[in-house]
Amino acid sequence: MYWSSAQQLVHHSVTGCPMNAGDLLASGTISGKEQHNFGSMLELSWKGSREVELGGGEVRRFLKDGDAVIMKGWCQREGSGRVGFGQCSARILPAIPFPYESSKENEDKSTAMQPEERYTNFKLYGSWWSSCSWTVRIALTAKGIPYEYDTHIPINIKLDEKALTSDKHSSINPMQQQVPTVLEFMDGGNVVRITQSLAIIEFLEAAFDHRGGRLLPLDPVARAKVKEIVEVINSVTQQLQNSSVMGMIDSISDKESLGEECGKQAIMNSLSSVEKIVAAIHSIYHASTAGPFATGSFGPTLADACLAPQLYNARRLCVDLEGVCPTLVEIEKKYNDHPWFQNAQTEAQLDAVK
Repeated sequence: MYWSSAQQLVHHSVTGCPMNAGDLLASGTISGKEQHNFGSMLELSWKGSREVELGGGEVRRFLKDGDAVIMKGWCQREGSGRVGFGQCSARILPAIPFPYESSKENEDKSTAMQPEERYTNFKLYGSWWSSCSWTVRIALTAKGIPYEYDTHIPINIKLDEKALTSDKHSSINPMQQQVPTVLEFMDGGNVVRITQSLAIIEFLEAAFDHRGGRLLPLDPVARAKVKEIVEVINSVTQQLQNSSVMGMIDSISDKESLGEECGKQAIMNSLSSVEKIVAAIHSIYHASTAGPFATGSFGPTLADACLAPQLYNARRLCVDLEGVCPTLVEIEKKYNDHPWFQNAQTEAQLDAVK
């Protein structure tokens, strides 16, 4: 079978392999298993099991409807000019409905509201130093969702603890004595509020699946490993080193700063557990094929979004991170340069206490 130059480029760029001499009238060759040999999206994503970083913080495993695909191909001998096909470009179109789909179903699909039309006017109630708020800020940035950040509710409880028991506070967040990480938005004509950080992120992932980056992998094993790390942080670390819990321990104890000591021990134990999980994941992959983030991915996941605030809190409690979790410390360096994390950092918030 003979292919046109455009068809040949599509094969090699999307589902095939790197162009090699002699490939023009054939189906190509199989590239090696090392990452620097990968040429197509199928190979880069390792058959859809890993994310491909596209730049700007966005990652993909598969092409999506509406994607613009631009492909270039040439051959060149050292000291000579290039010989090639120029540039081929096209846009990915939606699949044509199967004949057995009813016209009513097709009509419903064509008239369905897009998430950007249905969910509007996002507002995040949070606090600059709240780790839950921090994680949600990362998720909103990952999805590219503009939002208003309310810095008045709650007032920093370090400065005004009465703010947490006020009527205004309880009208926003039903959980008394907690900083309200609350996402508020319009769903059509209705006001919706979601009050727990993981519930907020699950909503964003489901509603805006097509938009921005993906914090929860599609692969069942990869998703389970992400949630394993998240559960350790959410059920252990987050609770025991919370300011209100540490304050409660101090209030019922004769020993000054016992709450902080308990919080420090809790976060050390938790990060030590996460270190073992992450180290085991990375040991499975060869150094050249593992991504730089917590679960071996090439883009951040929810595990990374939850880890960043906890590593910050650990330093605040004077934890020796190099001794407890050296792998996590190395991974954290990637967060500092990643756009999802830069604007979400505590010091970048309007209500941050300098």
